[in-house]
Amino acid sequence: MKNIVFLFFIALSFTAFGQQSFYYKTNTQQIFNLRVGMHSVFHYVKMDKQDIVKNDLFVIDENTEKLVIPKNGFYEIAASFNFNPSTSVIKFNRGGVNFGIVQISDNNEQYVAATRKSFDKDNQDLFSRIEVYPTIVYLQKGVVVAPAVNSGLIGNVLLGCVLGCEKKNKNCTSFSMNITLISEEDAYQKYF
Repeated sequence: MKNIVFLFFIALSFTAFGQQSFYYKTNTQQIFNLRVGMHSVFHYVKMDKQDIVKNDLFVIDENTEKLVIPKNGFYEIAASFNFNPSTSVIKFNRGGVNFGIVQISDNNEQYVAATRKSFDKDNQDLFSRIEVYPTIVYLQKGVVVAPAVNSGLIGNVLLGCVLGCEKKNKNCTSFSMNITLISEEDAYQKYF
């Protein structure tokens, strides 16, 4: 009997005190054109409300166009991109592309969770799984968060880069993102 009561309280704690989170997953294909010297230009991933798997974090209705952080706090952010630079222009040069989640506030756009992937002659026409590993950041209420891709250090223009799936596996996950509110502690973090 003691064990049953103990398990009941554990189950209650997981359901009653669960963390607010947002999970998105899609197999939709998108094309990006990345240009040399445009490393400060973000190419945002288009999201469809139908691909939201779970949401008890953001206020989303038929008019929602942006994911607006609902309260100050520490958030854990992770994402996964299935990406193909899809070009033979790189040849023997290396190209670097940045992937991640961008914070947008007061005319300021910057990655808060990101990674970079290098492409060369060996992987320029292959899909690669790029992971943005779980990153904890402090975000202020009212900032917008959005997934994005941008050119890093590339030597040549990358036209027709694909975020998507191979033709023989169209049901793969082309993009996924998870944002979880882990603490409402007050803090301040400035990004440069």
